Amino acid sequence: MAFYRWAFEQVGGFDPEYHKAGDDVDFCWRLQQSGCVIAFSPTAIVWHHRRFTLRAFLKQQEGYGEAESLLRFKHLIFFGPTGTAKWRGQIYGAPRFSWFIDRPVIYHGVFGEGFFQSMYATPQSDLAAYLSSIEWFALTLFLFGLGIFLPTLRIVPYLMFGGTLTVALSYMVRARIEPKFDTVPARLLVMCLAFLQPLVRGFSRYFTWLHFKRTPSSVIRAHEILPAAAKLGRGLRRRVFWSEDGRDRHHLLGAIFQLLEEEGWRYSVDTGWNEWDIQIYGNFWWSIVLQTVTEDHTGAKRLTRVRLRNRLVTTTVIFSLLALSVVIYRQLHASHLDLWSIIPYSLFLVFLATRARALKSRVAELVELAAHRAGLLRSTRRGAFVPPALPVQAVEAMHTDPAGQT
Repeated sequence: MAFYRWAFEQVGGFDPEYHKAGDDVDFCWRLQQSGCVIAFSPTAIVWHHRRFTLRAFLKQQEGYGEAESLLRFKHLIFFGPTGTAKWRGQIYGAPRFSWFIDRPVIYHGVFGEGFFQSMYATPQSDLAAYLSSIEWFALTLFLFGLGIFLPTLRIVPYLMFGGTLTVALSYMVRARIEPKFDTVPARLLVMCLAFLQPLVRGFSRYFTWLHFKRTPSSVIRAHEILPAAAKLGRGLRRRVFWSEDGRDRHHLLGAIFQLLEEEGWRYSVDTGWNEWDIQIYGNFWWSIVLQTVTEDHTGAKRLTRVRLRNRLVTTTVIFSLLALSVVIYRQLHASHLDLWSIIPYSLFLVFLATRARALKSRVAELVELAAHRAGLLRSTRRGAFVPPALPVQAVEAMHTDPAGQT
């Protein structure tokens, strides 16, 4: 990369959060988001340090997976639901299946009169990317285990694994190896690397995502210092705040961001394509999405509404499907109602519900404190308003000043 110094300083330089990889991608995306343009120089020469051992290569892919997960927090718009980046154009080394489906494309121009007729690689195959992904491999293992109990499904995981091996074979056949090193073991090594690379990268991506998207339990267990009049009621889903001096949702969101940073919460911000303003990552099972809207009344009067909704985490979906599969299997093979499977599953659902309510209650406390910081009045169901509490600095001073203790 080469860039102007003023552009480097304009976006704040490289983010030190990226220790292994992703710092260049984050920097380029922030340049584009600030209105700058990135161009390609065909005369530039780049020397790339390759990994020459299997352990070093897998360590590199593990770092790439971690970087993708960290990038997803800041640039959610560039990632798909599984956490993989959505690229445009051509990606080097991407599976194409062109060795048995299609050949490279040549642009000839209209009536063959195009200048500088060049050969272009065929677009990368989405099918090959799916067949080699860790999600596909995990589904294969799940169906393989399910086939132990359902013999009719036993052929399915073998066919799925055959598709994964086909992708690895395509790499092995298409790899360009120097003649003196082009041996059968070398080709088999390429096939092994093509098989392991997406698995190692995907596992690191999911592991990092699950680790960093969870707020520390000590933060969730803590509670905000709220005045007696601002204690939470039964309803946690909606909060309504009133202001007569022009304070709207932007003041509330600013106070929420400040509290999230001070207390150490993990969260993502709306990129413009989401239906929520903030997604707060809570425990291992749930996250919270927060939506706000402000109604303009006469003069400077503003009514701000906040809605909190629980959202399932990937691990919750996986564990729930596995538990439900066990319950269904036991019921299909039992002559009577099998309570030994239904009762544990019901207790699991109760556990999920209690964890969801505890997290929503904690986030509701944070929203209440943020509203008081922003100078908003909470509206109750009866139409009354709760006056703003003392500033947080004054509350903290009251708890730390020995002279104020009785």
